[in-house]
Amino acid sequence: MKRTLFAMLAILGSLAVTAQNRPQDHAQEQPQTKRLKPIVLQPACDGKLASVLFSSFKDAISTSQRYELVPNLSDNGKMDTVLIIQMACGESHNAVSVGSIYGMAKCFGPKNCHVSLDGHTLNVLMCDPNGEAICGKELLKEFDYVLATTGLMGIKLE
Repeated sequence: MKRTLFAMLAILGSLAVTAQNRPQDHAQEQPQTKRLKPIVLQPACDGKLASVLFSSFKDAISTSQRYELVPNLSDNGKMDTVLIIQMACGESHNAVSVGSIYGMAKCFGPKNCHVSLDGHTLNVLMCDPNGEAICGKELLKEFDYVLATTGLMGIKLE
């Protein structure tokens, strides 16, 4: 019995020494940064109130930690698949409304981009007077909902 106990302690001691001398793999790993989904905005939003709404929407996207605004369909030459948001705004009697439709694009060269807009994602949002800043955030919530429920991200562009 004493020999078995002594043998077990010797084995446990050698395992502890081995573990102490071995470099910790998980301590040396660098945290992986998740690539933000690139978005191209294609607005037709002129006017004072529409500009406030559009600015609020861009701010909501930029601070979301899920998306990044990119200036063109090629994602600055990266040729990634990008999300597209086309928007049209209107103003009347100190209120603004925005219609948006969502899709995807992929470029295979500088002038060879394939675009797909999904008509099922058409969304219209009416903003209360002086509520343009809130509407920009609501527009992002709607976009998140559409991505989660429509299968838009599963489209393959070839």
